[in-house]
Amino acid sequence: MNQLNDLAIKFKTDKIFNHNYIEIYNNYMFKNRLKNISLFEIGIGGYHNENQGGNSLKMWKNFFPFGKIFAIDIYNKKFIEEKRIKVFQGSQIDKVFLDSIFSKIGKVDYIIDDGSHVSDHVIQTFKYLFKYLKNGGYYFIEDTQTSYWPRYGGSSFDFDNKKSAINFFKKIIDKINYKEFDNPFFLPDFFAKNITQIHFYHNMIVIKKNINNEKSNVIVNRMLPFKNKSFFKFKITVRYLKYLFYFLMNFYNKFLNFLKM
Repeated sequence: MNQLNDLAIKFKTDKIFNHNYIEIYNNYMFKNRLKNISLFEIGIGGYHNENQGGNSLKMWKNFFPFGKIFAIDIYNKKFIEEKRIKVFQGSQIDKVFLDSIFSKIGKVDYIIDDGSHVSDHVIQTFKYLFKYLKNGGYYFIEDTQTSYWPRYGGSSFDFDNKKSAINFFKKIIDKINYKEFDNPFFLPDFFAKNITQIHFYHNMIVIKKNINNEKSNVIVNRMLPFKNKSFFKFKITVRYLKYLFYFLMNFYNKFLNFLKM
């Protein structure tokens, strides 16, 4: 039994009693256990009860004896504060509030979203907070089963539901592989350039932040090379026209989908 598992039991966190997250966390965190890390968790627990919650924060503090633990909750959870644990009260989708925190604590090694679990909140929070994660750091999203529940913005019938958190993160798989795109019109965004791994588990997603600059072993200048160089100028012209057609058709289809919304 690993140390994180023992601590999860000792501090009675639901990350082990109601879920099987501890082994996953241990796989990503154990190598940094004795380093001076910083961890930011969204959601402290205990809901409206101001004297409950903070179980996982105590677990993280003991697992990282030289680390700093930060957390936010929409309810006042100041009672949990102690040496190396700092909490803030506010919403995970309040950008001004989030900026005020990270202007004080700087970038962190780990971010854990155990907040509202509403898909829109999960997506908004990730889009905004990912820049505050250090290179080499990990972003964890818990309880992604809510992507299948209507009151959280999900569906168990429409698996192409564009509003669900699961489907948002599925698209990151394509972004990681953008260097392999046979498409000179594609412009990589911040996430394509700064995500190198994404792992899907039962009710959890893990994203690694790092510079995504691994080159393709085939694609050159965002195009598949020609096998035969004869009539090169003619071929390249025809291919660009084909790319342009695909690009315009894709734009047209997206516009139609937008009108349907």
